[in-house]
Amino acid sequence: MARSPRSAQQASATFEWTSGSVEETQAFGERLGRLLRAGDVVALRGELGSGKTTLIQGMARGLGRDPASVKSPTFVLMREYPGEIALVHIDGYRLAGATAAAWLDVERMFSPKKVTLLEWAERFEGLLPEDHLDVHLSHVSTNRRRFQVVPIGRRATDIVTQVQSAFRNPQSAISASGGNDEAPRD
Repeated sequence: MARSPRSAQQASATFEWTSGSVEETQAFGERLGRLLRAGDVVALRGELGSGKTTLIQGMARGLGRDPASVKSPTFVLMREYPGEIALVHIDGYRLAGATAAAWLDVERMFSPKKVTLLEWAERFEGLLPEDHLDVHLSHVSTNRRRFQVVPIGRRATDIVTQVQSAFRNPQSAISASGGNDEAPRD
């Protein structure tokens, strides 16, 4: 399950985008969620308030869940949402690192029958599957967040390629407010 080095193809598939609102973040998450299938793992990294839970709510919508039902599992560590494909939402904020995370049921967390969305992924280093999406979130300003989506593995690279293609097609803009004012960079 250890992370493998990134290939040149994966590096070229990295995708960056800036959101100007909660609605745009959720819309981006929804688009990403529609591309996910059983066995996919999305590892989110970013400081407090950078939009991890908001992005996950959007991904949940894309997977057919009510985003309002998705709450950060900070105090319970993991929530599972049933559906056609089960959704596992993990928040590692309270974990001391990979040593503490290793005590968890890794087989359940990264099941090939479920989609796993993982906040504070840096606490799970060395436990993440070889194929997963790394999403780095950062503050740009009060309402703006930058997302860098980095594919690790073949399936993750396919997902990022589909996201890039959707952004290049003006008919499929992800903005809830009429358009992202910053062109995506890959």
